[in-house]
Formats: sequence, C-alpha cells, structure tokens
Amino acid sequence: MEYSDEKINKLIEDIYDGVVDAKNLPVDLYKAIADYLKKALYKGFGTSYNDALENLDGTSLELLSELRTNIYMFSAAKTYQQVKEMVDLMIKDDKLKTFVEFKNDAKEVYDIYNEDYLQSEYNTALASAQEAENWDRIEREKEVLPYLRYSAVMDANTSEICAPLNNLVAPVSDPIWNTIAPPNHFNCRCLLETLDKEEGSGLETPRGERNSVVKSVESEMQDVFKMNPGKDGYIFKPDHPYFIVPKEDREFAQNNFNLPIPKKD
Repeated sequence: MEYSDEKINKLIEDIYDGVVDAKNLPVDLYKAIADYLKKALYKGFGTSYNDALENLDGTSLELLSELRTNIYMFSAAKTYQQVKEMVDLMIKDDKLKTFVEFKNDAKEVYDIYNEDYLQSEYNTALASAQEAENWDRIEREKEVLPYLRYSAVMDANTSEICAPLNNLVAPVSDPIWNTIAPPNHFNCRCLLETLDKEEGSGLETPRGERNSVVKSVESEMQDVFKMNPGKDGYIFKPDHPYFIVPKEDREFAQNNFNLPIPKKD
C-alpha cells in the first residue's frame, strides 16, 4: 500500500492532537487502502473500472461496479475501525498517555491493519474478483455448460475446508454454490470448472452426498466466506466485523463514514 512513513507519523500525531478521530477520518488513508484493494479487484476481474466503462456493458459492468463500491465501503469501515482502536489507546488508567507511549501502541495497530490484515484482504479480493468474473461467465454460458466441478489444489497446503469439496459436481442452479463458491477461506486457491451436460450428468455427485459434504464444510467455514461474489455482488460481506459499529455510529456508517466514493478512478 502506498502510504509513507511520513504519512503514518502525521496520522498518529493528528489522532493524538484530536484532529483525526472516529468521526473525522483520514481521507488519504482511506483512499490508499481502497486503491490497493482495487488493484486486486481489477487484476482478478481482468479489467479496470475505467476501461470497463468503455468496453463492458450489461451484467458484467454492473457486477464490477458493485464490487468496486464494496471495496470503497470496506476501506471506509477498515479506516474507521483502526482509527477508533487507536483513539481508544490514548487513555490508560484514566490518564492520557505520553505521545511516545501512544505512538508505539498506535503504530502497532496500524501495522496489524495495514500489513498483516491487508495482505490477506488483498488475496481475498483477488480470488473473489476472479470467481465473480468466472461466475458472470458461468451464468452467460449455463445453457451450453450447465454443470460445475469444484477444483481444489491438492497438496500439503490444502485446507480441511476445500479438500472434501474437490471434484464435487452439481448443476449451476444448485443452491450449494450460494455458499461454497471460492474463496472459502483466506488464501484459498480453488476454482469452479464448467462442464457440458453429457460430462456433468455423468459425474454429478449424488444430491444426498453433496449436501452432506457441503453441510460439514460450512460448519468449518468462517461466515464471511459463506457467499458467492458473482451472485451477491460484493467481495466483503455486510456482516464482516469491520462493518459492525456501535449503535450511535450506524447512521454515520450508512453514509460511508462521510468518505467519498468517486464515480471514476
């Protein structure tokens, strides 16, 4: 993410001085997060938003627009949560910390949100965008290719979530794809492959078996991954922890925390 040490220091100083707080969020940090996650979105979807405005139409453009808006909303919520957490660190034992004490604590929070978490969020955005674009194609081709096969990368790093789903075959219309379309966990490497009617019907996993496998897998999945980005139109679910705010801030959150969503990049 393009956010310099100078900007980080200024952010921490502004929080300590009361210039920035949970109701007055730093626009530059918000934009830096959004720009970084949009790179993953566009890489996964195969086109930038500005190019899509010129070259795409119909459901494909609508889907990319929805995913882009979701990235901005997620970035705003992420900015709110980390700033709020930093503000809460200013007081210890009912006393204001010294700036040096606060700076160390605030920098630790910043690093967690914008290094540790952000890298996983980037990977999730990339995989979700790939699957969203894939699902858009699946819907357009389902009359000719009406079946899907879940394809997991089977190696030493395969998760306990994905391994049981490998080679599961079901019709495009099956509701199981509402929750188990990849990615199904952080850094998921799985894909959905399309099959024609002849091949798909011959390989179709019996309904009872696939429902049993899906039910078992769903019990192990985090709720934030029980979705289909191509059908739902978002990368990060509305119940993601970042979007959970105190009651008094809900109206503020509904207005994207007063942070802008540009019409074009």
